[in-house]
Amino acid sequence: MWFLERYLGKVKSNVRNKAHPEGSITEAYLVDECMTFCSRYIVGFETKYNMSSRDEDNELVGHPGVKEGSTLFPDDGKPLGKPRNYVIRGLAKVQAHRYLLFNCSDVNPYLRVHADEITNRRTINPSTFEKNQNETFHEWFRSHIMKLEMENNISNIKNDIRWLARGPVDAAKSYRGFISRGMRFRPKRLDRMTQNSGLMVTAKTSTYARAGDANPVLDDVMY
Repeated sequence: MWFLERYLGKVKSNVRNKAHPEGSITEAYLVDECMTFCSRYIVGFETKYNMSSRDEDNELVGHPGVKEGSTLFPDDGKPLGKPRNYVIRGLAKVQAHRYLLFNCSDVNPYLRVHADEITNRRTINPSTFEKNQNETFHEWFRSHIMKLEMENNISNIKNDIRWLARGPVDAAKSYRGFISRGMRFRPKRLDRMTQNSGLMVTAKTSTYARAGDANPVLDDVMY
């Protein structure tokens, strides 16, 4: 929603006497300006100019369900509301594990090793290669790390890598919302439909001209 539409919505919400809407809007505007002017001369008084945003995400210490100490995935955000426990299994569990593996920089060396095993010094269709790695890497990564643990000392492998290879546990928690970098994220069922949410994400991904395209292009795609 555009700024002017939001401002008109705020102005119209000040109308209390529908017989004289202009007077209600004027009085509300004067009250707001007077209170703001007076508050600037009161020390320690919180106003709309110095109050902290309700979407601040740096207050994570002591929050239930938030664990610290991970070097691969540091805390970056704040969950909202009381957590709801549920069991994650099947395709959702595989997709969650796969997303973490493909978006972790410390896993990139293992991705290259897996890619070499797939190609095996032979030419392979890029789309077939991506599909194969996407479907099999999480299982290969688990067996590969377990093999390294048996052959070498466990201390040579980061604990985060070892736990990441084993995948997520079945017990999971869901929240009604999440705040990250000043943005509030909520499920679609709790959000109202707007013309423009103002949120855009740029991701580097393989783009295909058509379904049977054998030469995908790695480029930035905006969502």
